[in-house]
Amino acid sequence: MKSKDFDHLLSGIRNEQVDDQVVEQAGDRVWKSIADAPAAELGAHTLRSCDDFQALIPGYLSKQLAPARAMLFEDHTHACVACRHALERARDGQRQPTLRPESKRPTSVRSSMPWNWGMAVGVAAAVAAVVVAFNLGMLPGQHVVRAAVQTVDGSLYAGSGAEMRLIPAGYEIRNGDEIRTAKGSTAVVRLVDGSLVEMSERSDLSVTRAWKGTTIHLDGGKVIVQAAKQRTGRLYVATDDGLVSVKGTIFSVNHGLKGSRVAVIEGVVRVDYGENSTDLNAGDEATSSPSVAKVPIQNEIAWSKNSAKYLALLGDFAVLQKQFAAIPGPGLRYSSELLPYVSESTVVYAAIPNLANTLGEASQLFEDRLQQSPALRDWWKQQKGNGPKLQDVLNQVKTFSGYLGDEIVFTVAKNGTGYTAPVILAKVKESGLESFIQSAGRKLSSNPSQAALQTVRNPWAVTPGPGQPLLVYVSNDLMVASPDLTELQHAVTRTQLENNNSFAATPFYQQIARSYEQGAEWLFCVDMEQIVTQHVQAGRNLPEGIGDVRYLTMEHREVGGKTESHADLTFSSERQGVASWLAAPASMGSLDFVSPDASMVTSAVIKNPRSIMEEVFKMIGSGDAQFSQHLADFETKSGVNVLDDIAAPLGGEVTMAFDGPMLPTPRWKLIFEVYDPATLQSTIAKLVDSFNRENTEGHVMQLTQHQVGSRTYFVISNPNHANSEVDYTFVDNYLIAAPDLATISRAIQSREAGYTLAKSAGFQALLPSDGYTDFSAIFYHNIGPVVGPLAAQLKSSGALTRQQQQSVDALTANSAPGLIYAYGQPDRIEVASNTGFMGFDLGTLLTMGDNGPFLPQMFLGGALNHTTSGNSAAQTQ
Repeated sequence: MKSKDFDHLLSGIRNEQVDDQVVEQAGDRVWKSIADAPAAELGAHTLRSCDDFQALIPGYLSKQLAPARAMLFEDHTHACVACRHALERARDGQRQPTLRPESKRPTSVRSSMPWNWGMAVGVAAAVAAVVVAFNLGMLPGQHVVRAAVQTVDGSLYAGSGAEMRLIPAGYEIRNGDEIRTAKGSTAVVRLVDGSLVEMSERSDLSVTRAWKGTTIHLDGGKVIVQAAKQRTGRLYVATDDGLVSVKGTIFSVNHGLKGSRVAVIEGVVRVDYGENSTDLNAGDEATSSPSVAKVPIQNEIAWSKNSAKYLALLGDFAVLQKQFAAIPGPGLRYSSELLPYVSESTVVYAAIPNLANTLGEASQLFEDRLQQSPALRDWWKQQKGNGPKLQDVLNQVKTFSGYLGDEIVFTVAKNGTGYTAPVILAKVKESGLESFIQSAGRKLSSNPSQAALQTVRNPWAVTPGPGQPLLVYVSNDLMVASPDLTELQHAVTRTQLENNNSFAATPFYQQIARSYEQGAEWLFCVDMEQIVTQHVQAGRNLPEGIGDVRYLTMEHREVGGKTESHADLTFSSERQGVASWLAAPASMGSLDFVSPDASMVTSAVIKNPRSIMEEVFKMIGSGDAQFSQHLADFETKSGVNVLDDIAAPLGGEVTMAFDGPMLPTPRWKLIFEVYDPATLQSTIAKLVDSFNRENTEGHVMQLTQHQVGSRTYFVISNPNHANSEVDYTFVDNYLIAAPDLATISRAIQSREAGYTLAKSAGFQALLPSDGYTDFSAIFYHNIGPVVGPLAAQLKSSGALTRQQQQSVDALTANSAPGLIYAYGQPDRIEVASNTGFMGFDLGTLLTMGDNGPFLPQMFLGGALNHTTSGNSAAQTQ
């Protein structure tokens, strides 16, 4: 129904004069219809929770729900894992609770005229909803086409059980149809919106449509989805343990018995696992279960017929990254003319160089690469939406920057219990800025009816335009901007006062000034002391040691053609509590078990594990009065004292690495320093025995041991799940765990032969020149060992075009290793890197994935959330 027709309908309903007797007769007819409805319809109570929706399951399965209610039910279950499980159990014959509200007829159905209009509008809206639902093919009984099979390599089946049949390319997949690839077979399915779904072997899926969008139900296997831009709603991939939602991107979903893994190749993806929602960017991964480890994305897409295209695309990105890094920086700044105009209440200060020249060179490099690479051109065409073109935006930004000085400052101030809107400051070096803003304000906006920028000549006599534009005030040689008019007025007032330097009297100013004295290019400073104080005043309990934090300073500069990135988290006194968990720099003997072939390594030295565990128990207990009892119950049932039997035997060193062949499965290693191997082994045996006693779902764990020469190897396995074992042994003061005995044996041999990462030329070349002899923690990445075998496999298969071959070769040639390192000092934690921007580059993203092993939350995040997620245990599964 067209919008104009619908407006006429509503207008007619509002203006119609309805006799009270007619209304009462209509009410009687409605009540009679409700009273005569089947029992399932009496359950049409207000739908507020999962219990309400699950009460509709019997009526939905028996097809007794009204069409509108059935659509609401389908829309909810496609996005709710718990309700999907309940529906599946009901289909399998398990009983579901059904709510049957008592039927009570009201004493009167007479209503006022506004109520009559409301009823009529509701009827009209329902009619409109049914029309839309019919057009989308969502009414019960409709079985419209949702997709079509584009290509098949091998065998593809539709249906299930006795109704399973072989289907060819061109087959139309209707709403809810189940299709499955056979062993050694792949297929590509094209959805009606243009999205492509590439299915690996033994993959099972169906496609449905609801109000929120189209859903690919993946019952098992692997898919790579190239999501088209969604005009309405979103595209979802639903598994029995999670939900992925996108608007337009490329990503993979791998769903199996142990859980699911989502990897993003390009764009942004929202992943929901239980109560946890995560936004993943290109290169990120997320898993639904600790038993499913993250793997390099190259491995995750290796099965794909399009893996050559994806790998070539990564090669183009690697080339661009190297070319961008080679663009000369704008130079260091040793002071700032803008500091006097900053508010004395400032808690966030960011200063970036004017990138006018850099943007121009980067844009030209991108255009040149775009002409050379078909894979990059295809990807770029998919990114173009209805908003302003990136090239136009870059040109406008470059022109805008050309009017400004060599530095642009962003600040946020504290305002009582909250924070102010940001303020932007910059010197103006060229005339004509106001005219440019007036002409470019709408061009930079994604909404042509609203300007992104608005010039302000008098901040006390202006009305902000629609859409909250950035208000820009220009006077003489200074530009002041803010999306908030009040903040703009305050900032302009500071610029007009003589001898206004109140910020200079604050300790935060002194902290910023010291950074400039050393030479600043990119600078980011946060007054953590003020932010933490605000949290305390708000009544929030912070972990011990966090209340002493003072400043966070992050700097990135280019010196002599080399990049330097450095971050300091400083404290007002010696680090205590959570802040002290990262130990002072010390020798990392566990790295001797890691070879130069490793693709990712995380290693750290930590405070006494027993002390850490005691502090963790204290934090959890402060928020959970039952924790002590739960802990006591666990220790009684298992016969294990967590502090004495688990924490006390451990040393202060841990290393996790992906080291060895990545195909067909990754070879990981987990190395712990252990002071008391006998006690720890006895504890592991008790935990396995306790698990088998307490488990009521039929899962069994086995702990066995093998003698190889003079060394004893232990294996924890599940006889019902092949390839799910964990092997480990004790060597000197270390426990080494891996997915198989061969990986452990190679680690021991590499150590004995001196073939170690720490002694390799590649690693040594990354070491910084400073006064330290050791580290407190490191994160090393090198995608070369991952890309090399995969590229060789593609070359031998003949799947690469000549251009793809060149792009893959470029990826291999430009895949340099990188290193991020940390030092734990008495009153600070320092993190630094000589590679990438703040240590992050393409290699970092591809190896770390989402919530990678070396992020600030490694030291602080878990404690701030009052959780003990056991990341190391998750990575060993």
